Amino acid sequence: KDFMKKLFVIGFAVLSILAFAGISLYTRAFERFFFSWDWKYQGVAIATGECNMGNPEVVELKDGSLMMYTHGQTKESHPSENNTYGFSSWDGENWKYEGLLLKNASMPTAVRLDDGRIRLYFARALEKKGEPAYRKGIMSAVSVDGRKFEEEGGYRFEMGAGAPRPDEMEKHREYYAVTDESRVEDIKAFAHIHVAKIGEGYRIYFDEAGMRADPKKYGSKSWPLSRTRSISSKDGLVWQLDPGARIDIGQPPLNEVQRISNPSVLKLGDDYHMFFFAGFSPWEDLTPWKRLVWSGTYEAISKNGLDFEINAFPSFPGNDAAVIRFGDKLLAYPGRAQKERKECSDVVMFEKKLTKNEL
Repeated sequence: KDFMKKLFVIGFAVLSILAFAGISLYTRAFERFFFSWDWKYQGVAIATGECNMGNPEVVELKDGSLMMYTHGQTKESHPSENNTYGFSSWDGENWKYEGLLLKNASMPTAVRLDDGRIRLYFARALEKKGEPAYRKGIMSAVSVDGRKFEEEGGYRFEMGAGAPRPDEMEKHREYYAVTDESRVEDIKAFAHIHVAKIGEGYRIYFDEAGMRADPKKYGSKSWPLSRTRSISSKDGLVWQLDPGARIDIGQPPLNEVQRISNPSVLKLGDDYHMFFFAGFSPWEDLTPWKRLVWSGTYEAISKNGLDFEINAFPSFPGNDAAVIRFGDKLLAYPGRAQKERKECSDVVMFEKKLTKNEL
């Protein structure tokens, strides 16, 4: 009897541990254990209580300070507006609100030019006669201090529009393979632009969205897809579409990844490092217990800024992350949904010490 009682207790304990581990895995209670320990969580960086912290991008000014550009709305702005806002910092931890910088300018991204000025790229609806109102283009503005911008005339590049909503699957196009002959006209929607200095020129990385999983296979379970593409320029003004995809759907080792978004690229040592969000849920018809990889921000490395190899292990949780080198460390600023308004986000901070090869 004592033996059977002990066996029952041991069996019950083992089952309880397995059940607890399974529930924790499913609910991501142990989320931090799935990410790199090199990245240290530093807490909330900016919480404005407004809905103006989307798509953070950070650039270092010529005086050594940092400027973060975000988009969204405040209580004072019109609900249909998507404006660009600014925040400044000397240490990457304490940020000062610089106010509204550009109206009707979404998805801002900035680069410091050789003369010290800041060129800001942003998305805005096309204003051409006869063009559908939903079409968008990339525009630019320049600033001496990173705060007061003067818009440069015309569009730097025109393509796609805003992606349809997830419940409008009939408006998404089917996934297609990109080749060296891919056309700009094939791109139905773009989002989350990011500019980086590559060699003697520039490259803007962006999400190609507006695609869906195979409806013949999944029917009503079909979900939105996105991947990372790019355009390049020698002078930052005239741009052309690069061949192929930088990170594609289902690219190994993330064979089940369905949404690649929010690229952030910087050069470390001799390599270009891209940090991007990889999404596996909630729309996919995939069971959590089958997945050894989880949604979060991943890193990929390239010698030329075009062909990237993905690290299988995620770097840190969250998406919409801006990553910048600051001294001997990397600072990352992903978004985190606000408790009061899930559709709005605050910006949190992670930090990583650079290795000798990355310095």
